[in-house]
Amino acid sequence: MSKLRKKYPIQLFTVLLIMSSYLPAGAGESRQQKPKLKPVPMNPGPLGPAGYITLVPIDDRPAVGQFAQMVGKIADHRVTAPPREMLGRFTQPGDTARLERWLRAQDYSKNDALIVSVDMLAYGGLVASRRHGVTFDEAEKRLEFFRWFKQKYPRVPVYAFSTIMRVGPTLSTETRGDHEELARWAELEDRVPKTNDPGLAAELDRLKRKLNPGVIAEYASARRRNLRINLEMLDLFKAGVVNELILLQDDARQFGLHRQDQDAIVGRLKQLGIEARVPIYNGADEGAISLVSRAILDKFLYKLRVAVIYSSEKSRDVIAPYEDRPLQYTVESQIRAAGGIPVGEYERSDYTLFVNAPGTNDEEFELFIKKLVKELKAVRYIALADLLFPKPHFSGADERVIAALKRENMLDRLAGYAAWNTAGNTLGTVISQANMRVFYKTRLNDGVERTSRAEAAHLEFLLHRYAGDYLYHDVVRTEIYRSLREEGEGGAGDYQLAPEKYERVNREVEQRLRARIEEFFDGNFRNRAYTLAYYNGVKRAVTLKGLKELRIYLPWPRAFEVVIEYKLDYTVE
Repeated sequence: MSKLRKKYPIQLFTVLLIMSSYLPAGAGESRQQKPKLKPVPMNPGPLGPAGYITLVPIDDRPAVGQFAQMVGKIADHRVTAPPREMLGRFTQPGDTARLERWLRAQDYSKNDALIVSVDMLAYGGLVASRRHGVTFDEAEKRLEFFRWFKQKYPRVPVYAFSTIMRVGPTLSTETRGDHEELARWAELEDRVPKTNDPGLAAELDRLKRKLNPGVIAEYASARRRNLRINLEMLDLFKAGVVNELILLQDDARQFGLHRQDQDAIVGRLKQLGIEARVPIYNGADEGAISLVSRAILDKFLYKLRVAVIYSSEKSRDVIAPYEDRPLQYTVESQIRAAGGIPVGEYERSDYTLFVNAPGTNDEEFELFIKKLVKELKAVRYIALADLLFPKPHFSGADERVIAALKRENMLDRLAGYAAWNTAGNTLGTVISQANMRVFYKTRLNDGVERTSRAEAAHLEFLLHRYAGDYLYHDVVRTEIYRSLREEGEGGAGDYQLAPEKYERVNREVEQRLRARIEEFFDGNFRNRAYTLAYYNGVKRAVTLKGLKELRIYLPWPRAFEVVIEYKLDYTVE
């Protein structure tokens, strides 16, 4: 037995576990499944993290690295990632040679898992994966790292995630003229043969004549290479070199060349007899977050049962923007990928995921929000995936939800919340957060020091989601885009900003968002106490006092996303 799996002694308090704000459904029934805490060896002094994970994210954006680290902390696990400068920036690929040297130099003796983005390892990141700057032979050679790692560290499970190339290229100054037309061409190349629509066939011919043949060739070459690499990953999974693999369909449409890639992958999965073990579903940026949750739950041999309530029955079958599958398929796939089991609303569950989605009328929404509030008042674990993405921002919170929770003084009561970019991105984030929150509170709550750390981590990420998904996407980014349009920049917020404009916009974002975050914290979190448990008959609680080291900046030369960094200042009483 390896050193990591030995059970190290830890002083356990006699506790009456009265959880901070919630009582999980079926708590008594699931008590028998409680795993024993497996902390790392303790040195004299502060109690160390409950576990360690090494992560290679898909690029350097906050959503793909920072989020995963914050979610890991909710279960008191430290997630270590490579230095940011190795991961590239926007259209500049990551330094794969330095990255591999960094990976080989790490100490994995205490590691619970290694999580790797294939796109980063093979191509230098998500944006680089959409170009043909790396040949298939170069990318294939980089996959040899997995064989080296498994031979050297057979005990450490390897989790990998890889994307299936999206319909269109990355929005940048280089692709600004071709982006939409190239995406439409890729869609019609798949749709026309399937529908035999003469009007669409004529449109496809026009696009072929208009588009630069070199642009099409570059796109097609990258797609062929990526498909071959994904097929190679299936072989590595079958051989046991990679323990868990998920394939994420990047931004998609109902038709497109990606559907042909999916068909090829499914055929290979069936040939290998592993079609039930490697999922394909909509997503990309949230892959690392989902696998952090999955790795921690796998470590303790535990599955969380997640009940799902949709804002309407019709919304189950909606195909969300940038996706190609019905919403219910995406929801259930994301739950499984993060280590959960989807169950019905009235079945025994560890928590309930409320899904606010398109296809919901006003009357249905009112019933949905009333039910959400009722469940929160009943002190149950509740998470909310806010997928409506209303105008004018099309990426962010439904302000009716925020208003309702604020009115009931319940914004800080959720076990998880997210509302960013796509349905897949949002679901992977909120499910993983809720998984770690519920699992820690109901299974690993073992002492004041660790529990106060985990409580603060949960509240830190919950506030972070409101700051990013509501205050930035709904409010500040909308203001910035409006300002850019008034300057005649059109969609410049999504495209690459010139250096001088980036500096100015970055300053404006920092000033506007800082004020709104501080105001939101003051109104919804400051000076609130959150009960941890009764330890030796004494009630212990965390009280939030303020924000420390708040930093805000745009990670890439565009206004689409923002980095928000801070620590919560709290006391344990």
